[in-house]
Amino acid sequence: MTDLLAELYPWVKTTHVALALTSGGLFAGRGIGVLLGAQTPMAAPVRHLSQAIDSALLLAALLLLATLQLNPFATPWLQAKLMLLLAYIVSGSFALRRARTRGGKAIALVLALACFGTMVAVAVTHRPPWPVAWLPAYPAA
Repeated sequence: MTDLLAELYPWVKTTHVALALTSGGLFAGRGIGVLLGAQTPMAAPVRHLSQAIDSALLLAALLLLATLQLNPFATPWLQAKLMLLLAYIVSGSFALRRARTRGGKAIALVLALACFGTMVAVAVTHRPPWPVAWLPAYPAA
């Protein structure tokens, strides 16, 4: 199985990057649409497309972890990405739906996009941002 994963690594990594950029772009577009008062960004087909892309992105990420045999809780840059992902999801939900005011949605959208951009930077550099760089890594099991 690991031989197959190793052979597929370039394809899986390229797919992961493409899905991440597609997911972020779709989110940004939906967020701007919501701020402009459009109904389409929250329509079922658009939501389902976003969910499908994010599910494929998660699968690609898990395949990368398996291929590289990385423990995300023992690798500081992956810990940072996971924490940023949680912040992105929470702020994204406020940007698209939960915030009650347009201003609140705008602030949440900017925060979510900042989290997304930081996740991309961490993925490229493999260095966690300074606020989380001091966190201890859990020992690899």
